[in-house]
Amino acid sequence: MIWLRAFFYKILMSDKKNNMPSKYLSWSKKLNQIGIALSSEKNILKLLEMILGESRDLTNCDAGTFYRIHKKKKKLLFTVMHNDTMKEYSGGTSGETPTLPPLELYDDKGNPNLSAVASYVYHKDMVINMPDVYLDKTPLSEGSKFYEKISGYRTNSMLVVPMKNHNNEVIGVLQLINAKNDKDEIIPFDEEFNDIIQSLGSQAAVALDTVELIDDIENLLDSLIRYTVKAIDERSPHTAGHSSRVAKFTKKIAELINEQTEGPFKDVNFNDDELKEVWVSGLMHDVGKIGVPEAVLEKHNRLDGANFQVVLDRFNTIRENFIFNGKIRNIKNNKSEEYVDQQLTDELEEWQLEFDFINWLNKPGFLPDEKKEFLDSIANKQYIDSSGKSYKYLTKDEHLALSVRKGNLTDSERKEIQGHILGTKKLLSKLPFPEKLKNVPFYASSHHEWMNGKGYPNGLKGDEIPLPARIMCVADVWDAVTAQDRPYKPPTPIDKACEILRSGAKFGEFDKDVVDLFLSNKVWERKK
Repeated sequence: MIWLRAFFYKILMSDKKNNMPSKYLSWSKKLNQIGIALSSEKNILKLLEMILGESRDLTNCDAGTFYRIHKKKKKLLFTVMHNDTMKEYSGGTSGETPTLPPLELYDDKGNPNLSAVASYVYHKDMVINMPDVYLDKTPLSEGSKFYEKISGYRTNSMLVVPMKNHNNEVIGVLQLINAKNDKDEIIPFDEEFNDIIQSLGSQAAVALDTVELIDDIENLLDSLIRYTVKAIDERSPHTAGHSSRVAKFTKKIAELINEQTEGPFKDVNFNDDELKEVWVSGLMHDVGKIGVPEAVLEKHNRLDGANFQVVLDRFNTIRENFIFNGKIRNIKNNKSEEYVDQQLTDELEEWQLEFDFINWLNKPGFLPDEKKEFLDSIANKQYIDSSGKSYKYLTKDEHLALSVRKGNLTDSERKEIQGHILGTKKLLSKLPFPEKLKNVPFYASSHHEWMNGKGYPNGLKGDEIPLPARIMCVADVWDAVTAQDRPYKPPTPIDKACEILRSGAKFGEFDKDVVDLFLSNKVWERKK
């Protein structure tokens, strides 16, 4: 804007010196207003419409076209087209795609296309002001004459300027057609507009570059978030896709809240930035699991893998001991090898009962008191190995793991899992989120807080829990119980999953209003 102000200062000083009435003062004021508007607009399509609209307004012209450079810089794309006479308003935010094909910048041999005005302006980086196309004897007028043949629209005057960014690169071309006077008569474009529109174009190009840079940074951030979350989810094949589904459900619920015109959410509205904040929070709600040991994260039985195999091997050794001791007894009693005395039969039957029980118990589930007592009796039994040493059937750690009342995690393992919330908060708090995503760490680390204050990590209660976190809590539970990619358990049927949410709301775990909204609208079936 500095050079633009200098331009108008020079003109104004000239006006004062020559005591001329100044029309430039209003132009200067208008351009300042445009500059403010351009700098505040973040929607690229709206920005492009504004550039064309304000240029037409300044020059009072009938039509105009904004061309953007194709990324490979081989074509000029019709991005916004306005024509009052033809009543054509396409491109931009109109939803109507311009019907004209892209303008080629090079011919088949790779030579610059200098026969079309817009292409010529791009290559020569210059302003073209044609007072009357039909009086112009150069090939540049042929494109306008051809357009008249196919559309019936006659182009008389034309002002075409390159739009250059802060790197002095041409990133677009602005074409204004048929300037008008106060009587609505078509006239040539005032030569004074050459510099004014070029200045406006350059100012707009910088604004456009800035918006695109911001978009690029946001796209980069989104990509980094997505790939980070994907990498964390894929640590476990049993939870792959969980975070993206939770984000999707969380955003769907928030959008549904925006639709409410009555009820508890009628005065709640998430704007676009807040919806994105909700979505990002959902994506990153489990990033703290990166600090959870894989053995705990992947555990789906009370004893997993090698740990349970040790128990099985030990029980098989105990069985072999029974058989061996039985043979010794038979020899002492002068019995044949085929003879099986009642004692051995009883020992093997008891062993089989205990072995089957341990196999059953190892799978996640609920352990009632009578089963716990049976487990304790087995754990305290002893056997003698081949070296003559006495050992318990189960070690202290094995006994503890198999004694889990519900699920498959011990208290210490459950604390490690729950600790992922603190990990999430710690990790996200260190990331330089932009202002509009500043609440992501708080939302993401609060999705295990319960309305009754019995959640974790901070025991927040009721409205102390932000609404996005309460929404996320419902989304998280829903996906956890209905997920179809967990090989260690089948997905919970929809009706049962609904009952889990209702029960949780009844006992003060989940936000009842959120649960009611989720279930009554069958959010899991919503396509958008």
